[in-house]
Formats: sequence, C-alpha cells, structure tokens
Amino acid sequence: MYENDLESSEINRTTSRLWIILLVTISVQVLATFTSLSLAAIAPDVADGLKISPELVGFQVSLLYLGAALMSTIAGFQLRRWGPIRVSQASLAFCVFGASLAVIPSVYVIALGSLIIGFGYGMTNPAASELLLRLVPVERRNLIFSIKQTGVPIGGVLAGLTGPSISQYFGWQAVPVVAALSCLFLILIMQPLRKKWDNKRNSAVRFGSKIFDSITIVIKSPPLVWLSISGFFYAAVQLCLATFVVTLLVTDVNFSLVEAGIVLAIIQGSGAVGRIFWGWVADRLGHGILVLLIMGAICISSSVLVSAITENWQPLIIYTLFFFLGFNALGWTGVFQVEAARYAPDGKLGAVIGGITAPSYGGVIFGPATFSIVYFYIGSYTSTFLLVALFALLGMLCLIFVSRVGAKYNKDFC
Repeated sequence: MYENDLESSEINRTTSRLWIILLVTISVQVLATFTSLSLAAIAPDVADGLKISPELVGFQVSLLYLGAALMSTIAGFQLRRWGPIRVSQASLAFCVFGASLAVIPSVYVIALGSLIIGFGYGMTNPAASELLLRLVPVERRNLIFSIKQTGVPIGGVLAGLTGPSISQYFGWQAVPVVAALSCLFLILIMQPLRKKWDNKRNSAVRFGSKIFDSITIVIKSPPLVWLSISGFFYAAVQLCLATFVVTLLVTDVNFSLVEAGIVLAIIQGSGAVGRIFWGWVADRLGHGILVLLIMGAICISSSVLVSAITENWQPLIIYTLFFFLGFNALGWTGVFQVEAARYAPDGKLGAVIGGITAPSYGGVIFGPATFSIVYFYIGSYTSTFLLVALFALLGMLCLIFVSRVGAKYNKDFC
C-alpha cells in the first residue's frame, strides 16, 4: 500500500509539472505570435500613420520570418548554453526589444524591430520541445505537442481581436507597447522556474564549430532532410491561406471586408482545434506520417474547390470549406515535430526542432511570394489557389520519402 501511495504521488507530481510547463510553453507561443502579428493586424492604421502604401507593411512578415529562420539554426547551441527556460525568456526579450522599436514611426526602425521580433519567434519551438520531451510519455506526445502548438492560432486570434480596438482608441503605437509589456510580464513570471528546468545547461559552452549543429544533425539524417522539405511545402500552404484568403474573398467573391474577416477567424479557430484533433488521432494510430498525409490530401482537395469558388456560392458553403481547409492547413505542426523526435539523437530534440523549423520558415517566405508572382500572370486569386494544392502535393511526396528511408533510422524514442 505504501509503495502504491508513493507511485501515485509521483505520477501526480509529474502530471502537475507537465501542465505547468505546457501552460508556460503555450503562453510563450501565444505572446510571441501576438507580438509578431500585432502590426499586421493593424496594417491600415500603421500605413496611415507612416504615410506609406498599406502593401509595404506586408514586408514586415517576411523580415520577421527571415529572423526566425536565422535564429532557429543555432537552437542547439542556445539550449546547451542557457537551458530551455532562459532561451524562452530570451525569445520574449527579443520580442520586447523589437516591439519597442516598432513604436518609433520610422519604416527603417520598424523593419529592424520586425527582424528582431523574428529572432525571438525562432527560439520558441526548440525550447518548448526540449521542455516537454522530458515529461510527456510516448503515447501522448502527438496530443501534447499539438496542444502546445495551439499557441500560434490563439496568438493570431488575440492580435486580430484586440489590436484594431487598441489602435482605434489609443493609436497604432499602443499595440506594440501592449505586446512588449505582456512579454516582459511573462519573463518575470517564468524566472522561478529556471533553477529546476535549466539544471542541464552547460555554462562552459562557447561559440564554436558546433554552433550550427541544428542544421548539421538534420543534414546527416535522410529522414529529417525529407521531413524538413515537407515542412517547407506545408508551411507554404499554411501561409498562402492566411495571407490571401481575405483578399481572395473580397476581390473575386465580392465579400465585404467584415465577412472576409470572419472567414479568417474561422480558419484560425479551426486550425487550433485541428492541431488538437490530429494530435489525438496520431497518438491513437501510432503513425504520424499517415496523419500528415491525410491532412495533405484534404488540403489538396479543399484548395481545388477554392479555385472553383464564384460569387454564386452560398456563404455557408464557403465558410464550411475554409473551416476544413484551416483545420488541416494549420493542424500539422504538432504531429510534424513529434515525427522529428523519432530521428533525433538522444538529448538533441531541441536542436533538431530548430533544424527542421528553419526550412519551414523558408516556406513561409517562399509560398506567399510565389503565389503573388503566379497571380500577376493569372489575374485571379481563386485560380491561383491551385498553386496551394501543388504545394500540398509536393509536401506529401516528401513525406512518402520519409517513410521509405525512415525505417532504417527510426527508433523507439523515450
């Protein structure tokens, strides 16, 4: 009886620690995403305040993800040197600094601030993955990692719901101020956790030949190479959807801006639900690649249907179509990260997450840019959406290669 009580007590402590860390990692992701999207959510007001064309504000997103891609390549060094809690705090500190610069009404200063915010954003996933892997049992990893990833759409919804109101009542510069103060507050709350959760850090680690081990580990593993390329194309699908859905509906389908905004909110909300659902399914099936392939197939069929939308379609049908597209186009990241863990060397998951995430950020930049170029020649947003179906197909082909070469490298990780 005494041994059973001890075992039960230990399980309860582990569960409590898991939920604390999960809450912290989600909070970091929410605020980093909120800060990243804060200016995009109020782009017309920012453009008006700076006396520039609204389209120029879109470059902020490209600069942000460029910074994220660069920073994620040295995730392994960061985690070894400082530990996941300090790295998470540092990511928020970059967001504080970048958002503070964004208050200054200068295009060049805001551009620099966006790049710095991107540095912070690129540090969030490796640190969170390193923390969660210590506590999450194998049979629940897809679900827990997917719950952690809901921080991205939640942050997006938060930016979309609060940013415009804050800008309307207090001016556009108040939005990055709120973002910076929120990040600073979370940094302080996290400080008591550092002693326990950064206990494996090595303060003797210095910049050296292994600073880019996040990339070298991935390059040396064929399954991780193909997985990272699939992430590139799946990220392109996700960002093309988020970037162009409002413009597509307003321009080609004659939706009002409010109606199109509702669709964007539906996409973000369904994406959060999709991440949890597909994480649960992947745990039940025990086959993450299959789940990712299913999501890709649904994205292909949904994107083809989007290309056929006309003004005669009923709004409810359009809402439903974009619900399913968002459910899958935004639902892949948690399962994707757990698949990476299957091929990660012991103690190197954070580095591997950084290594495979860098190409995903590349897809974020490549996808919308390519979509814009193709639209220039086609002249129709709906027709151009067939490109999104192509991205999903290419991502699926890469996942098939992961399965073919992965058997040799796969391991029962713990």
